[in-house]
Amino acid sequence: MPLTGAADWLLGPAPGRVRPLLARAGAVTALFAAGTAIAALRLPDGQRNVLWSEDGNQFLEGAFRHDYLGMLATPYAGYLHAVPRTAAQIVEAALPTTELGTGMNLAGAAVWSAAAVAAFVFTRERVQLPLRCLLWLLVLILPIGSLEVATNVSNSHWFLMFSLFLVLSARSGPGVARTVFGSVLVAASVLSDPLSIVFAPLVLARAVVLPRLRENVVGIVFAAAAVVQVIAVLGTERDRGDPTLQPAAMASTYLVRVVFGDLLGHTTGTSVYAELGRRPVVLIAVAVLLLLVVLIALRLRRDGLPAIALVASAGFFGVTAVLTWNRLGLQDPGAEVFLGGRYLVVPSLLLIVSIVAAVSAWLPPAGARGGRRAVRLGVVLVLAAALITPGVIDYRSPGNKAGVPELSVSVPGFRDECAADPYASMQVPIGPAGYWFLVPCERILDPAPTGS
Repeated sequence: MPLTGAADWLLGPAPGRVRPLLARAGAVTALFAAGTAIAALRLPDGQRNVLWSEDGNQFLEGAFRHDYLGMLATPYAGYLHAVPRTAAQIVEAALPTTELGTGMNLAGAAVWSAAAVAAFVFTRERVQLPLRCLLWLLVLILPIGSLEVATNVSNSHWFLMFSLFLVLSARSGPGVARTVFGSVLVAASVLSDPLSIVFAPLVLARAVVLPRLRENVVGIVFAAAAVVQVIAVLGTERDRGDPTLQPAAMASTYLVRVVFGDLLGHTTGTSVYAELGRRPVVLIAVAVLLLLVVLIALRLRRDGLPAIALVASAGFFGVTAVLTWNRLGLQDPGAEVFLGGRYLVVPSLLLIVSIVAAVSAWLPPAGARGGRRAVRLGVVLVLAAALITPGVIDYRSPGNKAGVPELSVSVPGFRDECAADPYASMQVPIGPAGYWFLVPCERILDPAPTGS
């Protein structure tokens, strides 16, 4: 295959005529704003001003006590967390103590929304418009998003790594804006999680098939950020556990957690799993996956995105399974479908990209008439109904932050205690129940943001 053909297969065709920059910027801004609202509202009333775990006891605590650049260069859990550190610094400086939970949740929703926008933007040349809109929505309402990753910043790196795949598997044009957007997502992902480096083969492949500087700016950014992250990782001691490889068990778990989970969501999926048991669920997932593989194979020469996304989905799950199997591989009955939900975000979203892109390759074009037009509409509606329904059922969190008071309620309750000892710090409750973070009494007695 000539390099031009290989580039089109790997990264999509060269962009054709596009709308003016102002029109594109307006559309992206509208999608980003709407997406942020959709993501933020996944938290139930009474939980939108509750912090989640590391958002409070790592990133905000660090912002309280240290300067931004110092914290930005400080690893946590063995690696750098650029986006959570940055979000915490902005929120801590801009919002009163009683609204820190709202600020961090909005920051997490914004990162999530940026990932959805990336799905819309970077599939422009490869997925037909109705399905690009569907893909944007699916990123925001995928059932897994109502679990432990719901709008918190500490888990935003999973959505960033999904965005990283989209950027690296698409051309950088048209225009500078798309290159800048892609470069920001690449840097944010790699500097927030070293697992991003598993997508290095895409960087190398695009450099080979499209050796133009403009198309490889994102690859250069990736390499520079990777060097910084690797230096931080190598300079940090961490108990990373013993990697474990159990191919058969891991493959069946991928089928249960990712394929079956994406199809039915955690509410319906867990119920059906409990009724049928593991073997029938695995067989159902195998049948669905085989159908997808057939659809991809019959259109394989047309576009590589469906195949690349499917391979990346299984591959990323495999990498995380090897690294986490000793902790999350064996589950208690009833928790098997969605235990360790954060590890399912990237493979689940990549599977959705594969499905949507594969269907798009079979869809009659926008100008189709008569029966082909009716088929086009019918396929879009059926696919949308099948994939949106689980997200609607599981739109709201099952209560990961339940039982924890919002900061607007809890923080004022410490003022009398702080008045007696203004130099102390209080253990303010955050999610999940039983967790807390230390807030200096100075911030509790004068809750205005430090940047004011």
